[in-house]
Amino acid sequence: MSKTLTKAEESVMQVLWKLRQGFLKDIIDATPEPKPHSNTIATILKILIEKGFVTYEVQGRNNLYKTLIGKTEYGKKSINQLVKGYFEGSPAKLVSQFVSDNKISVEDLEELLKQVKSSKNQ
Repeated sequence: MSKTLTKAEESVMQVLWKLRQGFLKDIIDATPEPKPHSNTIATILKILIEKGFVTYEVQGRNNLYKTLIGKTEYGKKSINQLVKGYFEGSPAKLVSQFVSDNKISVEDLEELLKQVKSSKNQ
């Protein structure tokens, strides 16, 4: 999967990840306000199918939509692209930015380091 999601596509994926699967009506109902028009959501679902993020099976007169990629998997890919594109490929620079922006404390960083060391030793 080399494609990324637009904001609109990602918002539909967030709903589908939460539902696990759903018909168009379910997706619309679970979409937060302000809800886009149902035709807009249907169009986004078609694009997500073309991009390989979503599949569907026909059930009666409706399509049951299902994700093909998990939220965690997409999140990992997005973080890798973020690090590559904005932090010269260095995860350390990303973490350093979090520290300098006070998004992560030194204590949290030390706890994270303990977790990393303990997982490497297992």
